[in-house]
Amino acid sequence: MRNRLGLKPVTEQPRVRLASYYTPALPTVESLTFPFGHAEAITPEMFCNDRLGDCAIAGSIEEIRLANALAGRTVEFTDAQAEQAYHEITGWDPGPDEGTDVHDLFAFRQATGIADAAGARHKIVAYAGLTPGDFGELLVALSIFDAVGIGIQVPDYAEAQFDAGQPWHLIQGSHSIEGGHYVPVVGAPDRRTAALFSWGALGGITEAFYAAYNTVAVVALTEEMFTGGKSPEGVDFARMAADLKLFDTGPVSEKAPRCNAEEIDAPTAAVPDGPIEGAVE
Repeated sequence: MRNRLGLKPVTEQPRVRLASYYTPALPTVESLTFPFGHAEAITPEMFCNDRLGDCAIAGSIEEIRLANALAGRTVEFTDAQAEQAYHEITGWDPGPDEGTDVHDLFAFRQATGIADAAGARHKIVAYAGLTPGDFGELLVALSIFDAVGIGIQVPDYAEAQFDAGQPWHLIQGSHSIEGGHYVPVVGAPDRRTAALFSWGALGGITEAFYAAYNTVAVVALTEEMFTGGKSPEGVDFARMAADLKLFDTGPVSEKAPRCNAEEIDAPTAAVPDGPIEGAVE
């Protein structure tokens, strides 16, 4: 691949689940108005993901930049901060480049935070997982949080679709898996497509592709998302922060992976005729 990947295989879902927070007060997919999102608030950047498998760090930096931009602030990051965070989270020191574990990523973002060019640390308050492959749940979460970090397995045709300016869409048949990739989803132009940042550009992902290849999805709560205690969508920070403590419903069954760590370089991985359903407790 011309660009790099770098998300390690997801072997366990986040214990905290957004589905536990669903109430009649939250929006439904049917109630959403398309298009929505704030992809235009920042210009995506590469942050070393063309030469390092630091997609999880590059994507997290984009989430930080977007949250601050929506609150009227500009925070600066350079490749140096991406390399620093990659070292702090994974131990990379230039040498073996093995990618990032999603649990290590969010634990670090909560406990320590990613440093910007001025040295300020950007921490999250809490985070919660979505049901893998559930595109409707992704859209609802996106309408509330403005960004959702997702992990996908990347089939051999995905980079060509991205380079052609096309959203990632499902092609039936047997396709090799190039590896795992982390990207922030930042909007939805329509009911069947979401917008995302990857490899320094704006891309997209369709519902069918997401259902087939999504391995993990995480929403993160940070004070930077809120101005005057409210998010751009009017979510109350204090209420959300308190309610996040109620999310923990125990372990979530792992979605059946397309390949495990030993199979990442296997020649083919079959794509089923229909979407894979995410496991629900």
